[in-house]
Amino acid sequence: MAFLKRKVDAEGVEDGTSLRRSNVDIRDSETEHRDLEGWKSFAEDTTLHGARFFFADNFFRRLLWIAAVLGCAIFCNYQVYTFVRHFYERPFNTKITFDRDNDENAFPFPAVTLCNLNALNKRKLIKSLTNVYGQATVDKKLQDMYLIIRRSKAAFTKEFKERNPEFFHRSQTVNETQTNFWIAGDDMEDMLLPTSPEFSSCSINGKQCNAHNFTSSLSPFHGLKCHTFNSAEGGNPLLNTTVAGLPSGLRLRLNIERDEYIPIPWRPSAGILLLIHEQKTFLPVEEFGIVIQPGMSSLCAIKRRKIINLEKPYATNCRKGSLKFDRDFAIIYLTIIKACGCTVIKFQANRPIPICAVNDSILCVFPSYENFGTSSEKSACERKCGEPCEYVEYKTSLSYSGLQRDAFIEQLMFSLNNSEKSVMELEMYKPLLNMTEEQREKFVDENIISLDIYFEDLSVEIVQQKPVFETWALIG
Repeated sequence: MAFLKRKVDAEGVEDGTSLRRSNVDIRDSETEHRDLEGWKSFAEDTTLHGARFFFADNFFRRLLWIAAVLGCAIFCNYQVYTFVRHFYERPFNTKITFDRDNDENAFPFPAVTLCNLNALNKRKLIKSLTNVYGQATVDKKLQDMYLIIRRSKAAFTKEFKERNPEFFHRSQTVNETQTNFWIAGDDMEDMLLPTSPEFSSCSINGKQCNAHNFTSSLSPFHGLKCHTFNSAEGGNPLLNTTVAGLPSGLRLRLNIERDEYIPIPWRPSAGILLLIHEQKTFLPVEEFGIVIQPGMSSLCAIKRRKIINLEKPYATNCRKGSLKFDRDFAIIYLTIIKACGCTVIKFQANRPIPICAVNDSILCVFPSYENFGTSSEKSACERKCGEPCEYVEYKTSLSYSGLQRDAFIEQLMFSLNNSEKSVMELEMYKPLLNMTEEQREKFVDENIISLDIYFEDLSVEIVQQKPVFETWALIG
């Protein structure tokens, strides 16, 4: 009986354990059912399009909607990835607007730089040499100058160097006024035609100007003597424009003295280089200037344009603050120092580098500048050197007409006969007295330039870079 009792007790334990297991299974099943019902209820109530069909009775309908929603989710994530990647590429658009709300009484007139394409005026060069040497030596010096300008091998013999040591001397100080290019370059007083009560060779806003309104310098790469009007330097005030159009612009009547040109085989041009730029900035006139030819009346209409670039991390990677030199000029300057071992006249380096001699200029500086466009230095600079974040430039458009030769001849003859100027000041025009009418007309065609520079309208074209994606736009 005792054995039977233990057996019954064992069976009771097993039944209890089995019951507990059954209860646990029921509870798990109920939990899973409640979870499934919860997801089903969420899917039916959510605004996510198509989610309520995940638990549809039809299997194919369920499969179709799951595939559709999954595909949309993948596409959405791809779009997010694409936009984020595009954002970090830092794209930008260029916005162009016109500002016409400027104070017309303070609209600045640009700086105007003029350079005669003749680096050495033969008349002035002979005059400077005559003050030091006799006539025979002067003639020989001129022949030697022609040889070195033509890059002749005869200019670099031992005898030539002993005869012309000044051509090979590298100065250790910056004094451009003591160089041949300065002494024998064309002065503004000589380039402006004689003025009379009825005729003005220089006027701005209808008021007369003169050579004192120009500041002079040497172009660094070709040794041209240049003159800048309205540079706001040397005590000259900054001039403004009040009215757009030809009457209020800068009017110049110039003589380039073509007969006094020294022939240069590698630059056989006659006229003036014209560069219109902002004050206190320097651009290579040889690169950015436009040529004005003699024997024509040239009208130069200008428009003011303001450029605003974006800083890093955008591709322009601009630099804040004003830059005195543009990036191309800076790298040309460094390239010449590296290639020639000397610096150009106008811009001395911080470290002690000698000023290039005449032979350096002819044989190294000029060729280095001409070859700069295809150099590796230029390519490297375009990749690494940043533009200024904000600067002003001037768009120009030129138109031409013929000169009234009779009017200029009449004015020149009047000046020769009635001017109070000294004989030395008018010596370049004295040959006109013995010329025929046909020869005088030829003189005007070959030497006289009529140039008018004026604002087309008093507005500023603003070219501004704008980011395509701002951070808030990416988040949105």
